[in-house]
Amino acid sequence: MLFFKRILKEPEQPAAAAAPIVERRTEQRFAISADFPLKAVLGFVGRDASGAPMSNTRHGWNWKGRLIDCSEEGARIQLGAGIGIGVGEACDLKLSVQDFELTVPCHVINLTELPDGIVLGLKHAIVEQETLAGYRQLVEVIALGATLKLQSKSTQPDESGYLVEVYGGVGSSRLTVWRYPGQGGIAAFELTLKDNLVRAAAGQAVEFMADIAGSGSMPATSEKCVEIGRLFQWVVPNLPTDLPAEIRAFLRHYAG
Repeated sequence: MLFFKRILKEPEQPAAAAAPIVERRTEQRFAISADFPLKAVLGFVGRDASGAPMSNTRHGWNWKGRLIDCSEEGARIQLGAGIGIGVGEACDLKLSVQDFELTVPCHVINLTELPDGIVLGLKHAIVEQETLAGYRQLVEVIALGATLKLQSKSTQPDESGYLVEVYGGVGSSRLTVWRYPGQGGIAAFELTLKDNLVRAAAGQAVEFMADIAGSGSMPATSEKCVEIGRLFQWVVPNLPTDLPAEIRAFLRHYAG
């Protein structure tokens, strides 16, 4: 399932020119905040105390967990103690956000035991292109917020009379914040998410702009507004904790 059909699309390439996934992608891991409304369930074959399988299908055993981070090739999930699964076993990572669901076939590549549970390293084994596209979108959404880092911070007001802070991340994500000089309160922000822009000034309604690359900013269509708004709602809870708390609170106010 695709989470976004009108935005976050990858550039189309001729089949002959398309590079293998391993050449186009990195294995950078992107942290997932506990505030991100992502639910994760792992389906696999349970085992008894002797190690014998307790079922002939992995779909009958579903264990809730917390997704710690993810990359283009897999993810890490934390589960409770006493769950019988080993390295090399096949499993289904079932992810859901709001009304959207995605089932990612995986296998376990490493396992770390903790006092209160286990952490599994998973590598996906996706065959269906639609599932792969959906998983890539989810990784991209997580990366857009999680990778924002301070790039510049003015100590003197710019020509508009405000102090400006700029944060940048992967995937063309960029957050610009304008502060009032003196007391330093936030006056406005602009958040660029690939070819989309979300902006608002204090006390004003949030605006969604689309197709900002190449053609200039333009108000998004009603259909794109829905998707940009959802993207904004998903990105904001996954902002890094080293982003100033008042900025995160300001964006959460507009994300709803």
